[in-house]
Amino acid sequence: MLREKKMGINAILNVLRQCLSIIFPIITYPYALRTLGVTNIGKVNYTGSIIGYFSLIAMLGVSNYAIREGAKRKGNKEKFEKFVAEIFTINIISTVISYILLIITLAFAKNLKSYAILLLIQSATILFNTLKVDWINNVFEDFFYITVRSIIIYFITIIFLFVFIRNENDYYLYALMSVVTNAIISMMNWVYCKKYVHIKMTLHPNIRLHLKPIMTLFANAIAISIYVNIDTTMLGWIQGDYSVGIYSTAVKIYSIVKNILVSIYAVAVPRLSLYVGTNDWKTYKKINSKLWGIMSLLLVPAGIGLISLSDEIMLIMGGKEFADSAVVLQILSIALIFAIFGGLVTACMNITLSREKYTLNATILGAALNLGLNFLMIPLFAQNGAAITTVLAEAVVFMFSFISIPNKDKYLDFKKIRQSFLNSCIGGAIIVIVTVLLKGCIINSFIRIILIIISSITLYGIVLVIRQDIYFSGLIRPLMRKIKKVGREAEDEK
Repeated sequence: MLREKKMGINAILNVLRQCLSIIFPIITYPYALRTLGVTNIGKVNYTGSIIGYFSLIAMLGVSNYAIREGAKRKGNKEKFEKFVAEIFTINIISTVISYILLIITLAFAKNLKSYAILLLIQSATILFNTLKVDWINNVFEDFFYITVRSIIIYFITIIFLFVFIRNENDYYLYALMSVVTNAIISMMNWVYCKKYVHIKMTLHPNIRLHLKPIMTLFANAIAISIYVNIDTTMLGWIQGDYSVGIYSTAVKIYSIVKNILVSIYAVAVPRLSLYVGTNDWKTYKKINSKLWGIMSLLLVPAGIGLISLSDEIMLIMGGKEFADSAVVLQILSIALIFAIFGGLVTACMNITLSREKYTLNATILGAALNLGLNFLMIPLFAQNGAAITTVLAEAVVFMFSFISIPNKDKYLDFKKIRQSFLNSCIGGAIIVIVTVLLKGCIINSFIRIILIIISSITLYGIVLVIRQDIYFSGLIRPLMRKIKKVGREAEDEK
């Protein structure tokens, strides 16, 4: 019970961090968009997508593997320190290889010459991502520190943005901003993680033991990157910086909502790995089913909400210049549903059950589909075509991964999950009705968004109470008990 309570607190902290990631772009991104313009934002995001591939090479599949296996070893300090030294050494070797490949690429890829400075600036993030060793914090479920650290970084970034980004020619400084924040995070983490383990390299990294599962997860990460990032890269090649700017702005909003939802179930991966290690399948099924139920309640309303409010969101974020991003956001909102359910299968089940190869097969299929369709869809529909291929890729990954799991009843309580999914569909219908009613009444976009969100959440909550949704009740009861306790304590003091 205490473990479940801690996991709930971690989920709240993780959601808080992701909520800050909403507030932060609302403050900063519109300023960056209006100051730098579509084309320059497109340049930064295009080069960022390229550096992303080399970051993947540097990180291999270390993070997911280290979280899973580290959770099993953290109870033994000596074994855990040995494990950390081995993983960190492997990570450093892969980072060196990544930089060598980047130098070769820049030397021979003529079409990247004009982006050389941006690529070199952003390449520093490769090293800082390795030194960050954020997976250690995840192993020990230290989400309080991660949340506090995020708040500090947000404030530093805001100061950097408004002080140094003053006109459209400052896009190099804008690219540098992410490097600086990554460097600060890495230094903070390097010092902080000493409370858990002394990070060092070793001459005996035990590569033979770790390499196979790491490479499987790495191949999976590459496949995911292809169907997530290849859209931006191919848009840059085929359509130019303007289309990248339009597409990447919609992806920014989509990613914010997606990351909030991911943060809810991501905290459960170390705990589920622990239950697998102890063969506690009853608790595993209970926690896993709860995650699916809660995500079902949130996911459909979130997707429909994004579709309904896409015009207003893009108008506030980027102004009329980014109006074309609204259609992209609407298409990506459909992808959101498949992406989160897919994440529940691949992260919470396949990784914890050591079924990485099934996730790999699914993501390779999704990546191949996305890559092939991009050659057809981007020339015809530009950024909208790229968004459509993302929807198809996410759908394929989810369905293939889910179908491949045997004995699903061992891991999931489908009766309870189905009820919550049906309730979420009712919530989606409520959002559509509320949006239609309020859009014609309120002129100001910002006020309209706030009122639609508040009205929709209130009505949806009432419906969930009336229908006695088990997972919603599980979230509300502890809160109500806490309120009653505070009330009783206040009366006693009187």
